[in-house]
Amino acid sequence: MYAKNSAQWQLYPKMTAYSFVLMLIQAHWISHLPYAGLRVDLLLPLMFGVAIEWSPFMSLLWAFFWGYVMDTLSGKFWGFHVGSYVAAICLVNIAIERFEVHNPFYQMSFVGVCALGQSFVLGLFLLFEPSGSLVVVSTWRSLAIRSLVMMLLTPAILFPVWRARGSNR
Repeated sequence: MYAKNSAQWQLYPKMTAYSFVLMLIQAHWISHLPYAGLRVDLLLPLMFGVAIEWSPFMSLLWAFFWGYVMDTLSGKFWGFHVGSYVAAICLVNIAIERFEVHNPFYQMSFVGVCALGQSFVLGLFLLFEPSGSLVVVSTWRSLAIRSLVMMLLTPAILFPVWRARGSNR
């Protein structure tokens, strides 16, 4: 029991550094891409790995913290990232016993479903935003492409998590 907890505590600094790098890439590069469909949320797939590796309490704390950081950086839709990260953590903890969590196809599918939910909420926000004069069909198409890209990036984002886990055990 102590060895597992010790390995978990060694994983926290690595995950903090990795989350910070993903957040920097998100804030300084991804958010400035010209096509909205490519502006993905890199931390949403990471929440899948966090929920698998950590206890529900610690993963929820992680989701609240990084969701708050991302909401602060986005500046518009407060609670969007916190809500989607917490929902992803809760869904993973509910479904963890029902499917093989280390299968990349299931990981991609699960993150794809969470990304579709996130895109749906974002689409509703953009639909009712007073300053938004976007064509509705192109907005929904961009959000669907965004979900697909997030789903395809899932194995690449989760690979360092699984690798760090393997080096600590």
